[in-house]
Amino acid sequence: MAVLMVMCISPSQVKLKGFQFSEVPNVKRLFEEYENTIGNETITLEIAFDGWNATIEGVQEIELSLSSPTTIPLLFENSSILKFEVEEIEIRGAKANITALYDGRYGLLLLDIEPIENTQRIKISYTSKYQPLFDVNMRDIIDWHIKSTKNSFYLPPEAYMVLSKVKGNLAIKVSSHPSNYTIAGLLKLPSDKYKPLLPEGDTFHTDGGRFYILLGKWNTHERSIKIDGRSVRVIALTDEGEWVVDELAKILKVYSSYLIPYPYDEFVYIRIKGHRNEIEGFGLYGGAAGTQFENLIPHEVAHNWFGIYAELGLLDESLATYTSSLYKPTLEKADYWEGICLSSRDRTPIVDINAVTRKHQTNLYQRGGFIFRSLQFVVGNETFFQGLRELLEICHVKDCRETEKTLNLIKEIYENLTEQDLDWFFREWFYRADYPNFTVSSLKLLQKDSNYILKLNISEENGFVMPLEVRIVTSVENITKRIFVNGSSVLEIETKGRPTMVILDPDDWVPNVNGSSYRINWEKLTFERIEREEREIDGVKIVVN
Repeated sequence: MAVLMVMCISPSQVKLKGFQFSEVPNVKRLFEEYENTIGNETITLEIAFDGWNATIEGVQEIELSLSSPTTIPLLFENSSILKFEVEEIEIRGAKANITALYDGRYGLLLLDIEPIENTQRIKISYTSKYQPLFDVNMRDIIDWHIKSTKNSFYLPPEAYMVLSKVKGNLAIKVSSHPSNYTIAGLLKLPSDKYKPLLPEGDTFHTDGGRFYILLGKWNTHERSIKIDGRSVRVIALTDEGEWVVDELAKILKVYSSYLIPYPYDEFVYIRIKGHRNEIEGFGLYGGAAGTQFENLIPHEVAHNWFGIYAELGLLDESLATYTSSLYKPTLEKADYWEGICLSSRDRTPIVDINAVTRKHQTNLYQRGGFIFRSLQFVVGNETFFQGLRELLEICHVKDCRETEKTLNLIKEIYENLTEQDLDWFFREWFYRADYPNFTVSSLKLLQKDSNYILKLNISEENGFVMPLEVRIVTSVENITKRIFVNGSSVLEIETKGRPTMVILDPDDWVPNVNGSSYRINWEKLTFERIEREEREIDGVKIVVN
């Protein structure tokens, strides 16, 4: 409770050091009970790292304009991997007294300030010794995603500053750090999203939100591109190679051409180590972070539209998965994607899913993304992307995080654009969790002079109603027809050569239980290419994509 040493340099300048702490329970909760005080902070840091231990010498300066006595709470953490020592506090422009409390993990300094001058300045000198590679504390959402290693590590605010209830601008100057590391930062926004920040010189400028300092053995690659007549700065902090920034530029241009133009002036990609597994990433406000570029970052980039610019709750993952398919689309990728859907054991309809969990991951991501691919097939390319653009603009200003309400909004947008009732599509895809089973139930082939008459009966056995493309392959020509299957449908067509193959859904617009050459081997827990049983009727090979 008592201060061991107080130095009154002048009536308006006080130095405090050598604190004696009183033990009380739950210091952090006590800290949180104090109200915020308006002010600005500047922090100057010297960071050293030996591969295991980070030593941080810091000076934190707080500027206030108090008109009446106020208590400024200052919180710091001590644990087996973090030793935080406040060495001295200097106050100018005020009288001051201090109470020091401790609960075994957190220390709390209650600084009672009685203003003498119009402006009061508090200067806190401290040393922090932190072991980032051993920190398993989940203090915030971001801690679930990033893992510190010798090649890249991060400093949470608890490791480099005293937490205060002062709210205003915060500038963090890193005056020195290991020369073989590049620094960056992640700023938590009020929306619980994170924004990547790069230092201006050696200083980060923030609005006072929770800020993580990242240090990595990255190379910095940068491009400036034009999107819709506007310059966008594209930056990659990675050890993967310069090609990454070029691919990011392509992705931003591709997505902008189909959706609305990329809405921010800068895009920053930061390569991280995943906390839970080797493939992990997340979208940032004006950027993305991930463990690897391939198979991951195209999805995270898409969150700048679905999840950042417009929030659609759980449907953000479905739409980001769909959008990622616009980057380097191939039938092989669609087939692979379909195989993931068909391998899922989860039979929970998307409308009934309440959270992103491992159990529901395939249904939200792959199935949800494929549903939007199927919707594109149903309404047509131009209408589909016009609808997505309308959805983005509506949900940029409206709360669209409730799944069922947003599905109704999406349905309404496309019904207005097509002047069609699409309730059947949304009911069978979002309110069910199974897949169509299209098959050729019968085939008749007749010769007519030099041509052939092919009569197909195509059925669907799981109660889905869907349009379907059918391709007839002959030695002379390929013919593709679109039919609508409601239970069953008959297609009769005349061909110039004898048909050798019939392909249902040749461009893989619709997931089909008999489609895809990939499945999960649940015994080996591997995703494998499989040999599908070939079917033939009257010499005509039947293929279901």
